[in-house]
Amino acid sequence: MNSFTLSRHRGMTLVEMLVATVITLIMMGLVAQLFGIMGEGISASRSIIEMTDQLRTISHKLRQDLAGISVDPASANQSDSPSGYLEIIEGPASDSNATPVRLPADPTFLTADCDDVVMFTARSLQEPFKGIFNSTTSMESPTAEISWFCKRSVQQPANGPTLYTLYRRQLLVAAYVGAGVFSANTTNSISGTLPGMQQVYDVSMHADGSGNLYPNSLIDLAKRENRFLHNSTGTGVSVAPLNFPFPPVGSFPFIDPLTPPPDPAPATYGQTLTGVREGEDVVLTNVIAFDVRVFDPEAPIRSSGFAVTPDDPSFSSGALTNATGAYVDLNWGKSTSPLTIGSLFPAVGTTAFQGLGISIQNGGTFTIGPSTHAIYDTWSRHYEFNGVDDDSNTIVDQGTDGFDNNSNNLVDDALERETSPPYPVPLRGIEIRIRCYEPSSRQVRQVTVRHTFVPH
Repeated sequence: MNSFTLSRHRGMTLVEMLVATVITLIMMGLVAQLFGIMGEGISASRSIIEMTDQLRTISHKLRQDLAGISVDPASANQSDSPSGYLEIIEGPASDSNATPVRLPADPTFLTADCDDVVMFTARSLQEPFKGIFNSTTSMESPTAEISWFCKRSVQQPANGPTLYTLYRRQLLVAAYVGAGVFSANTTNSISGTLPGMQQVYDVSMHADGSGNLYPNSLIDLAKRENRFLHNSTGTGVSVAPLNFPFPPVGSFPFIDPLTPPPDPAPATYGQTLTGVREGEDVVLTNVIAFDVRVFDPEAPIRSSGFAVTPDDPSFSSGALTNATGAYVDLNWGKSTSPLTIGSLFPAVGTTAFQGLGISIQNGGTFTIGPSTHAIYDTWSRHYEFNGVDDDSNTIVDQGTDGFDNNSNNLVDDALERETSPPYPVPLRGIEIRIRCYEPSSRQVRQVTVRHTFVPH
């Protein structure tokens, strides 16, 4: 009799099913996590690409603006030229010392120089500049007054770098505006106050102290008192030098990056656009550096390739070389006192932009702003002929009156002048570094824009 061995097949036990289920869930979790990581990577990469594209677009716009600057700083200060102006404001912060602009809760130390301002008049090299007139009508002009500056963002990330918003204000330069209230008034003025009226008129205007506003020409803008946010009341221009030298109004709130725009901002807030126009002047967010530098042809260079500037310790590495010439901050030597009018400039042993410059008031000790701010300005010699005692010494225009007012046997010499450009030297080039932070990926990108004023 043959015997057969029967094999018995049984199903999975409950324990085996539970083990298989757990393994399956683990595998599904790993796959989901893998897809999540891939998604985050793709999202971060896309954010970085978008940020890079934004930086590229902004740098192109900035290059266009700089290429159209209406003055020629390379041929010395445009004191008698009806060509507008160039003004560079250097705040106290630097890449190595951003304490003035960094929040105390910032643990990253990524935030750098964000308190610089560059302002100038420019001619459009392509299409004319566009703006609004009385909130409803559009207008165009081949020239404009343009300001680039940062303000601290209202919203800040937790445990992240101090972030800023980069603004670009554009006001059209049109000495005669043939529309609306300007054409209806024989004095070519409009009733209102600054800076509130610049919320509804994209027109560069100045006040006369009597409640009238006038559209600026390029020759008007060569005078500091007529520029954007420099003298909103119009007083102190023809009666007494009350506001001379007309710094940005309100003890420098214009260039105080520690003060974010009010939220909501009142209609009279003039630095940035508000209300229905809020955000129209924003060009870039999440900014951690907006550093404006000038070319100093005599700044010494070390073998590391950096200039010898005490505001950045990394620049001090390497031995000194015979090479000179670098882009540096104004007052890179961190001087706290300017030279007096008529002094040898630059002082012996210093370079053109190493110090704080020259005091712009004869007999005074102040410059255009606080001692923590250095300012380059193409200036205007009209202060020597304007019939105003700008230096408050009871003598009017003593530098051009034909008399030897200081009794040194020289008539109308440099020591008698009432004013002086803060840096009475040609400016050969400018460099602007814009650094941006991408919060989701925590990546930093920078673009550097350089523009030479030397014909080539």
